[in-house]
Amino acid sequence: MGGAFDRRGAAIAAALGVIALLLGLVPASGTIARDRETGVQAIYDCAAGSVHRAVTVGFTGVHPTGGRPGQPLRAERFAVRPELTPDAVAALLPPGTTEVSGTARLAVEVAQNGASARADWAGLVGPAVGAGADGLRPVFTGEVPVITVGSPGEVTLVAGELTLMVQAGAAPSSGSTPAPGASESPGATQPPTPTAPLELNCLPAAAPGPRLAAWTVTEPSTPSTAPTSPAAPSMSADTRTHKPAIQVGPGPLATAPVCPADPPAGELDPSRLPKPPPGAVEGHLGASLCVVAVGYATVHKLGSAMVVNDPHDSPGPMHLNLGKRTVSAPDYDESDSVGLLRFPDARSTFLAFGFQPTSARVSFEPEPVTVVNIRRGETFTTTIAYRQYLRIHDVRVNGVPMEVGPRCRTARPFDTALSGAYNFLTGGILDGQITIPPFAGCGSRGEDLSPLFTAALSGPGNAVRIRQGQLAGAGSAPPVPELPRR
Repeated sequence: MGGAFDRRGAAIAAALGVIALLLGLVPASGTIARDRETGVQAIYDCAAGSVHRAVTVGFTGVHPTGGRPGQPLRAERFAVRPELTPDAVAALLPPGTTEVSGTARLAVEVAQNGASARADWAGLVGPAVGAGADGLRPVFTGEVPVITVGSPGEVTLVAGELTLMVQAGAAPSSGSTPAPGASESPGATQPPTPTAPLELNCLPAAAPGPRLAAWTVTEPSTPSTAPTSPAAPSMSADTRTHKPAIQVGPGPLATAPVCPADPPAGELDPSRLPKPPPGAVEGHLGASLCVVAVGYATVHKLGSAMVVNDPHDSPGPMHLNLGKRTVSAPDYDESDSVGLLRFPDARSTFLAFGFQPTSARVSFEPEPVTVVNIRRGETFTTTIAYRQYLRIHDVRVNGVPMEVGPRCRTARPFDTALSGAYNFLTGGILDGQITIPPFAGCGSRGEDLSPLFTAALSGPGNAVRIRQGQLAGAGSAPPVPELPRR
């Protein structure tokens, strides 16, 4: 899936790269304060479908002790630690589960002086962990967004809904006795049966949820006058009328659409699939999942980078038919998925036609994406590949409309292939390069503008870097990730 997400990001990157956006939207990180390590536990009600179980969840991290208005602050080394007892494992996870891995997504309420905002701490990764006598105890860690407030006062962080997207499996065993009638020889390692990722939705058993941290923000000129009583200036009638702004991350992340219930149609591209290893067993999952990927694309001719699938402005998800083909062998697992990209038109601005400011709307016309996710031992790889056209319309030069016609697009579909060394379930970074073909069909009233677009944008060596977010199942909105570092 991750692969699928990445493909989608790749598609956007490729297309936007063609348009050569000159948007350098890299948020400043600012100064980060870290000082106090804290830990708290709370009881959560976790559900898999209609089955519920009480689960103790621990939260640990290093939190700020104070800050100033406008200063970005965040938790470091944050971790979510659910304690899945044997009873919870048997009730919530597939039969025979002896290990889990996956991702966690935590909703956090940030409050100050009567105002509040939701922080989405997504992309927390939990490596595979095996069961012990007390059950399964995975640990999900990762970087969380910065928090910035505009006024003095105490800032509090309270944990809310927790979503666990887990891959459950049975640890492979060597030397096991084959089942009756099995043809394998004794001592052979049996490949685990692939299962679709499972979503566990957990809510605090008692409201409000556990308090993760609190710190006081003070003005630089009056460090010794932090609020000490209810009558402090920060709680004045004027402040209550004009509540301070709370910003999570470099800017508010958009919300992606809910993932459909049924898997999308489409076929795998056989030319993209690796040859199965000897003795491999092929299967099928066919689950509906969605993902969002965002990043940057460079246009070699212009020496500039543009934002692909802007996470702050209605980013488009990729809809996946997860595991349309699976391949299992000893110490080898492969999941081949079909992804459909559905991106809204993008408005781009670039310099062309003699360095004149030019804007245009870009439509993406991709073919189905083939996503290949492979595990060899402890190594994971994700690749996404597909072909697509890029169409340009609503073109304006110096603000004046330019008629380019309804069929102004690349003369042929161009290949996009990105790869990364990560588990598709957890998400990660994909890299690749695209070659933009010449344009055709551009112009009106007998005027051919295709050579102008070709001269400005077409050519090889256009680097793409995409961050894939984590997967979301049918009925859930996939989390929108932050932009990767260039």
